[in-house]
Amino acid sequence: GKTNIDWCEQNKLECFEVNVLGADNIAQACQKLGVYLIHLSSGCIFESKSAEQSFSEEDLPNPLCFYAWTKVWGDNLLMDRATRHGLKVLILRPRQLLSSMVSPRNALTKMLTYTKFIDTDNSCTVVEDLMFATDELIKQQATGIYNVSNPGITSPYKIAQKLKEIIKPEMQLEVISKEDLNKMTLAIRIDTVLKTDKLEKAGVHLRDLNERLPEIINDLKENLAKGGSEAAMAETEKETAAKLSYAGKQ
Repeated sequence: GKTNIDWCEQNKLECFEVNVLGADNIAQACQKLGVYLIHLSSGCIFESKSAEQSFSEEDLPNPLCFYAWTKVWGDNLLMDRATRHGLKVLILRPRQLLSSMVSPRNALTKMLTYTKFIDTDNSCTVVEDLMFATDELIKQQATGIYNVSNPGITSPYKIAQKLKEIIKPEMQLEVISKEDLNKMTLAIRIDTVLKTDKLEKAGVHLRDLNERLPEIINDLKENLAKGGSEAAMAETEKETAAKLSYAGKQ
């Protein structure tokens, strides 16, 4: 799927074709062949007005950007196929993916190239834990929609503090408001806190986010030290520069 939310704002037709029509095309093929479909959606279809406002799988989405809308439309089409045509589908909704992998798609890698951060709390999903949860749900042949995030919440600024402490002592950190952040981006950034009661009732228990965060950052540090990550970091820095260039035109 297409996940760069600023790109999706500029390329709405292609975003719709991939995230909505593409998902439904795959679902249609799985339906015809009787294949179990695992679909990766997103938790950013919900906006939490505060850290106390959290959302379950049954809550009505309130998407604020085009990317989030495409994820809602895709989920709805797949669940309609499940209800009316017997599609066996598992839809996973992670939020703010964090990983030890050096990649432009990893939020931690991106943050290493930032200097300005908001300090509002969100749910996050450690990718390595998402893989574990997915495997456990597949073993159960689970169907329907599941929020998948680590228990606990944190903010981009708090994550950046850990990155500075563990990986990049010279990192400059500045707290900005969400209003200022939205002036720097094409798509509106949202805060999301997910409920994971359904996942836990299925017997899938992930470790607390604030316990996992130092571990995953230390693993990222080791991967950066191994070498071979220069291309990924260069691409990440290029993308950050492009974002700053857009912000400078506002």
